[in-house]
Amino acid sequence: MMTTALQEEEERTEQPLRTEDPRLLTGKALFTDDLHEPNEAHLGLVLSPFAHAKIKSIDFSKIRSSPEFIAALTGEDLIREGILPVSQNPWPPQKRAKRFHLAVGKVRFAGEAVAAILVKSKDAVEDLIEQVEVDYDALPVIITIDEAKRHETLVYDEWKDNISQTDQEKKGDADKAIQSATYVVNFREGIRRQEASPIEPHSVLVTYDKQKDLFEVRATVQSVHGLQELLSSELKLPKQKFHVRVTDVGGGFGSKGSASYPWPLLACLFAKETGLPVKFTATRTEEFLEAAAGRDEYCDVTLACDKDAKIVGLKANMECDVGVSGTQAHMPSLTMWTMQGLYEIPNVNLEVAAYVTNKMPIGPVRGAGAPEGCYFIERAIEVMAKKIGIDPIEFRRRNVVSSGKAQGEDYQALMDMLVKSRSYSELFRWKNNLASSHATTSSANIVGGIGLSLRGGSESEDDGNGGEGGDWPHSGDQDQEGSSWGGSESSQWNKGGEESGQSSWQQSSDGNNSSERWGSESYDEELSFMAETAKIVMHKNGNVVVYTGSSPHGQGLETAFAQLASEELRLPMNRIRVVWGDTALIPLGVGTFGSRSMATGGSAVVEASRKLKTQLIEMASKILKVDASTLRFENGMVVSSSQDSNVSLQLEQILARSGKSEVSSESKFTLSAMSYSSGMHLCALTLDPETGLAKVVKYEVVEDCGRMINQAIVDGQIQGGVVHGIGGSLLEGLEYDDQGNLLTTSFLDYSIPSATDSPDIEIIHMATPSTVTLHGAKGVGESGTIGSYAAVINALNDAMSQLWRREVNIAPALPNSVFNALSGHSERAGG
Repeated sequence: MMTTALQEEEERTEQPLRTEDPRLLTGKALFTDDLHEPNEAHLGLVLSPFAHAKIKSIDFSKIRSSPEFIAALTGEDLIREGILPVSQNPWPPQKRAKRFHLAVGKVRFAGEAVAAILVKSKDAVEDLIEQVEVDYDALPVIITIDEAKRHETLVYDEWKDNISQTDQEKKGDADKAIQSATYVVNFREGIRRQEASPIEPHSVLVTYDKQKDLFEVRATVQSVHGLQELLSSELKLPKQKFHVRVTDVGGGFGSKGSASYPWPLLACLFAKETGLPVKFTATRTEEFLEAAAGRDEYCDVTLACDKDAKIVGLKANMECDVGVSGTQAHMPSLTMWTMQGLYEIPNVNLEVAAYVTNKMPIGPVRGAGAPEGCYFIERAIEVMAKKIGIDPIEFRRRNVVSSGKAQGEDYQALMDMLVKSRSYSELFRWKNNLASSHATTSSANIVGGIGLSLRGGSESEDDGNGGEGGDWPHSGDQDQEGSSWGGSESSQWNKGGEESGQSSWQQSSDGNNSSERWGSESYDEELSFMAETAKIVMHKNGNVVVYTGSSPHGQGLETAFAQLASEELRLPMNRIRVVWGDTALIPLGVGTFGSRSMATGGSAVVEASRKLKTQLIEMASKILKVDASTLRFENGMVVSSSQDSNVSLQLEQILARSGKSEVSSESKFTLSAMSYSSGMHLCALTLDPETGLAKVVKYEVVEDCGRMINQAIVDGQIQGGVVHGIGGSLLEGLEYDDQGNLLTTSFLDYSIPSATDSPDIEIIHMATPSTVTLHGAKGVGESGTIGSYAAVINALNDAMSQLWRREVNIAPALPNSVFNALSGHSERAGG
């Protein structure tokens, strides 16, 4: 349903402000780098200036005499200590890339850590790093996919080629369908390598308690349990040896959610060796050089239609430059699975090949393969509509699936709402007026372009891919002594018995010390991507604490989870506090990534709240000596359901008369299917043909994210995601020279969207409640980014078509790329 502007304003005024905002806006937030310990030492990394080279020797002699020097480590030291290689998710099947957190034998990308030093003061770190002498013997460099395909040089000497992974999806006979089709388009498209660019760089602070044999780890991560698992696996220690905590996080966008980075492990080693607290905070340049980048995918696509503009076949060969391959390299497969979009395509042949090169590892960045899949199909849809001469909306109508799987989602309605919106007709008049002006005056006048994209989000069974946002690994690295990270396929708890979406965690009826006892025997349990944990504790003063395995880093989860508990318990928000990011308080959890936290974590909060209500009503029934079915919750009280009775008990009275200091309930909730939002995007931009500069002036989204728990948060997620996609479409691209040196190592070189690049974004909401989440909401965190690449590039090409028949199909479409295309010059990206 579509809400009016007045209704939306009334809903906004009724909804609480974000509870986290006062501390974030007044400088009272606590980030990892704000934390300090007495006598803390500082970790520094010696980074390779070569993209590919043998390490002949490492000499610390110049710094050992410095009063600032404390200790040093090399890759050979890690092997002697029995430290395992960098963790690698075994899903999907891929070759084992045996790397250590400090290079052993040779370096494979410029910026790879070669050695680590520990010094007394932060100011001395860079000076001492420069004095470490490393002797290299340069090797041939592989920078492009085409170079990797030749296999003349190998990134990994033990491999026979540079292919890390292949995958395929087929149905019907695509070749035959294409050969007999009336209309066929084929072209190459892609998105260059891009940085996640969170405001806060990576940071970690580690202390070691020798008596307890316990590492206290404070880190800026999207999952404390994920980091705990990584450290446990690579250091070969029980998870109980690592107490991992996170406070406020200045954004993650995937880069803090999955990859195994050197600094946490090295800080643990130094802390245990020296007994000192160890601190590391990346500089912005280190962030560019070390943090896993995203995208870098390219596609040769062929789309075929019959005479009635019905799609009959889709064929695509996708290639991804995964760098040296990292903890996560599943994005190409996610791209393949999302590339069919929301269309009925009877014949499909999609192939993926991932190549290793001498670049930093690839990793999930907002959408983690889904923006690429949406871009590849939606760009092809627009090209085909133009070839046939059919309206792009009408072409989509003829080919879109009838409804969303399992929930009756109506994708035709998304298009209807866009077309009926006031902005739709106004923008086409605006575009035509610019075109008329350009035709009658100087060729320097700007032209306008309009582009569309349709992004899917139907609920689907768990097939191991983790949905549109990426997967938390399901099985352990068998090359690493059977260790697991994030869950074992064989031990996905109770998966077969949880199809209804209900959890099986034991509910605690004894409230005493429940927060200490929660999950005390759960260290060996694993959770799938579809599951999350929550615990609700009500204290004798009537205040409630919500513990969640999810972990906010800008999404507003602290507010949204409190709202869910408030609605269920009928308590005001100011009596509810949300706690996250502490493996001692929350021993089992998954984390926040892949647009999953509201769907999974929110459902866990709802279920735990409902269990608590049931428990309190049962306690009240014993106190009042009435049947529990005659009682209900109302305004922080348990009252009689009978109109003839005025029996009521304050929640505090229930605990007091039951002799309890607190009462709690727990949830380990698993969804039977993942639930993501869907949307229709429209982008309007201007293009200056003299400079090749494109500027988005208006953006419209029709979004169906199910029930909106908090519209302000939803709108913020969509707006931020759209701007992220605009940046990736027009501004952001990591550039390398022919020796593999990264040229874009700061925001002076790498442009992210500023306020002037952010257009007016209009959002129209539909509300088809999810049938698998307990609150009706769907995942929305990545939706704006997933749909925006195609809409922006389609709009740019619409503008370009009014000048000359030229196209740009590689994002980001930087001004020089657009200008060169308009001048008749083309480029092949990714090869």
